[in-house]
Amino acid sequence: MAIALTDDHRELAEVARAFLTSQKARWAAGSLLDAPDEARPGFWPNLVELGWLGLHIDEEHGGSGYGLPELVVVVEELGRAVAPGPFVPTVIASAVIAKDGTAAQKSRLLPGLIDGTVTAGIGLDGRVRFENGVAEGEAGIVLGAGLAELLLIAAGDDVLLLERDRAGVSVEVPENLDPTRRSGRVRLQNVSITADDVVAGGRESALARARTLLAAEAVGGASDCVESAVDYAKVRQQFGRTIATFQAVKHHCANMLVGAESGVAAVWDASRAAAEDEAQFRLAAAVAAALAFPAYARNAELNIQVHGGIGFTWEHDAHLHLRRALVSAALFGGDAPPCDVLERTAAGVTRENSLDLPPEAEELRTHIRADAAEIAALDDKAQRDKLIETGYVMPHWPKPWGRAADAVEQLVIEEEFRAAGIKRPDYSITGWVILTLIQHGTEWQIERFVEKALRQEEIWCQLFSEPEAGSDAASVKTRAVRVDGGWKINGQKVWTSGAQYCARGLATVRTDPDAPKHAGITTVIIDMKGPGVEVRPLRQITGGSEFNEVFFNDVFVPDEDVVGTPNSGWTVARATLGNERVSIGGGSGAFYGGLAPTLVQLAGQSGDRLAGAKARVGRFLAEDHALRLLNLRRAARSVEGAGPGPEGNITKLKLADHMIEGAAIWAALVGPEVALTDGPGAVVGRMAMGARGMAIAGGTSEVTRNQIAERILGMPRDPLIN
Repeated sequence: MAIALTDDHRELAEVARAFLTSQKARWAAGSLLDAPDEARPGFWPNLVELGWLGLHIDEEHGGSGYGLPELVVVVEELGRAVAPGPFVPTVIASAVIAKDGTAAQKSRLLPGLIDGTVTAGIGLDGRVRFENGVAEGEAGIVLGAGLAELLLIAAGDDVLLLERDRAGVSVEVPENLDPTRRSGRVRLQNVSITADDVVAGGRESALARARTLLAAEAVGGASDCVESAVDYAKVRQQFGRTIATFQAVKHHCANMLVGAESGVAAVWDASRAAAEDEAQFRLAAAVAAALAFPAYARNAELNIQVHGGIGFTWEHDAHLHLRRALVSAALFGGDAPPCDVLERTAAGVTRENSLDLPPEAEELRTHIRADAAEIAALDDKAQRDKLIETGYVMPHWPKPWGRAADAVEQLVIEEEFRAAGIKRPDYSITGWVILTLIQHGTEWQIERFVEKALRQEEIWCQLFSEPEAGSDAASVKTRAVRVDGGWKINGQKVWTSGAQYCARGLATVRTDPDAPKHAGITTVIIDMKGPGVEVRPLRQITGGSEFNEVFFNDVFVPDEDVVGTPNSGWTVARATLGNERVSIGGGSGAFYGGLAPTLVQLAGQSGDRLAGAKARVGRFLAEDHALRLLNLRRAARSVEGAGPGPEGNITKLKLADHMIEGAAIWAALVGPEVALTDGPGAVVGRMAMGARGMAIAGGTSEVTRNQIAERILGMPRDPLIN
């Protein structure tokens, strides 16, 4: 749960966290709750000495010469600690001036903002106008106005840079919901303005930087809420056991993690976009704000909920996060960010995937590009033959079937093959099963089955689920009894995708009924057209039959078709997902890049059919980006060698909710035509019904939440479950 992925960034985060802990930053925040006045925190001089106020500023102006990616790492840690003081509004101001200010403004203002002698307040939602050298109007609520010496105020499309003590500037700081960083009302009355006070056309740029940095603070707070809730749940006893064993509490914590990680991915991307493309950056910043602010508020609420009564007391720290979250959302959140996501998307702005690859990538690229050009010149059949022959068909597989490609090589192959227009076969479940055979099968099994599968001469299915097991794949009751030369199998599998089209299947069977649940299981190869195998397609609520019941009636499986050793099948079954395939093109499957443009168009044409349509579609688009970015961060972890993260489990859960929400929005925007199946509503209606299956297939969303809680957050299993 951190923005940092590289070694340098992780080290910076560790230093920041250690500093804030040693300086008792959270205690300092709590001490301001009843304080009549706000002062700079006691650790301000030490913080200034670390140089963090200038991390993102060029060296020529006294900064460290890094950028927003380094700054958000520090701001995230400030958010975890609910650190008081003017750091965040001050670095927002310096980031705006560094990007869009004149040379004179940079020379005049950046040194003081970097050395901590000048602090700033940010107000971008007021009604200020200026003409003929005079500014007038209400600047609205200005973040950090309590301690600000410099006010960054929006005036139409421009930004004004005004000293607090300038004649005509009025700052009122009443009691604050968040006393740890006090905001105030700012009014301008007959304020003299010169060209040196104006950042022309700077409002949108300022808003993007404010959103990104405040979202970084928000995801830090959201992540801390997850950790606080989980730590408390692990020790709080109720009904004779810790509340961390209660499924309801696990699901709260899992949902908190999903929200925090989605925001983390979006902030990470926005900080990177700032140095790449301003239009993409503004879109990415809106995405970050659309995800991070509500996640922070929700996590702060659930943290209090998990803590129960103690979390609702004044003395407990939990409400420090809730105060900060509510204020950030009020000033920079709400419907504005998702509406902005929609508007920028509708205007044609897109965010490109990108990862910084190490130098060895370019050495690989030369020969991979040459191979891609050679393959692209072939016809379809010859292309497939060449892909299989060279291992490019599944690069992450071991040789000779793949190339044993590491993360860097996989990404270069993906980039070069996409550029050459080469589409590699999609093996889906067949690919998972065949990789399992390569890893655990005999040489004879590999010889018999692998190449046929790669040539798509045989399609495979996965025979794991059973009627009484559902998502509990280890509750295998299909029996295999030892007979001469093999095993006789009786039982039933269910929810088997594509079984009616498959030549073979990989099945789990119970070979030792007296062994513990996860032992006594054997994995076997089933001839789906063989004697005793009966496949019955199950008609779904959509009318189609994508999955099936499969019955085994005295099905004989020879010893040569046992994968691995008898009674070790659970290990084999768990390997079916295979080695990690690294890609930067992942996302929300059929929905990503498919439904999103449709909803953007309908929001413009039929938005009056759905209350808050622009904001709701914008949130859907933001979640679309989150799914893509979670996959991108997963690839980045592989490149950095940072070890696995939580993105895989989180994406599974998010994808189900995302598809359900997308279908619901689509149906609402199409309107009454959904009632009929002979017109434009036909596909929409089926999609709205079918989307629910995503929360069931491959393990229900409830089970996925349990897995996130137990495997990622370390919460204990329910002791009442065997």
